[in-house]
Amino acid sequence: MVSINTSHRTVSGGLQGLMDRVQSLSNNKLYVGIPQEKTSRGDEPINNASLLYIHTHGIRRKSMREEMQGYMDQGMEYSLAYQLYVQTHGSPLWHAPPRPVIEPAIAKHHREIAEEYAKAVKAAMTGDGARADAFIKRTGLLAQNICRRWFTDAENGWPPNSPITIDKKTKGKGGKTNPLIDTGALRKAIVYVVRSD
Repeated sequence: MVSINTSHRTVSGGLQGLMDRVQSLSNNKLYVGIPQEKTSRGDEPINNASLLYIHTHGIRRKSMREEMQGYMDQGMEYSLAYQLYVQTHGSPLWHAPPRPVIEPAIAKHHREIAEEYAKAVKAAMTGDGARADAFIKRTGLLAQNICRRWFTDAENGWPPNSPITIDKKTKGKGGKTNPLIDTGALRKAIVYVVRSD
C-alpha cells in the first residue's frame, strides 16, 4: 500500500485574497508623459505638455491653418477641410515636422516594459504587495527613461533641424544640434505617475 501525504497552503487569503490582489493591481494605472501639474516653463507662454503635443504632431504652415479654419468656421469638419486643402494645393509642407516621442518610444520597447511589469504581477499574485509596488515603480522609471532617451535615439526617425535652426542653436551657445534638445527641460519633464483609479 502506498501512502501519500498532501498539504494545502493558503497564501494571503486563498482564492478571495488572489481576487483582491488582482483587483488591486488592476486599479493602479501607470502613466508616462507630462502631468498637468508639471507643465510650467517659467515665464514662457506655452507649457511643456502643450509643447510636446505640438512637436508630436508638427506645425502646419500658417496659410494652411488659416484657410482650413475658414472652412471649419463655416461648419465643415476638420477632415473635410484638410481633404479640400490637399485637393486644392497638394500635400501640405510642414513648418515644423512631426517628432513624436512617447508613443514610438514605448512601441519600440514594449516587450522590455512588459517584462518588467510582469514581475509586478508575479509579486502581486504571491501576495507580496510591497514587491509588486516596487516593480510597478521600476516599470514606470524604465518607461520614463526610454521616452527621455528617444530624444537622442538614432532610430527615432526625426528629420534633422534645418540649417537655420542649427545656426540659431549653436550661435554663441555651443548648443546641441539635435531636434528638440536645447535646455533639456522638455525631456526632463517626461515622468511616470502611478494612480489608483
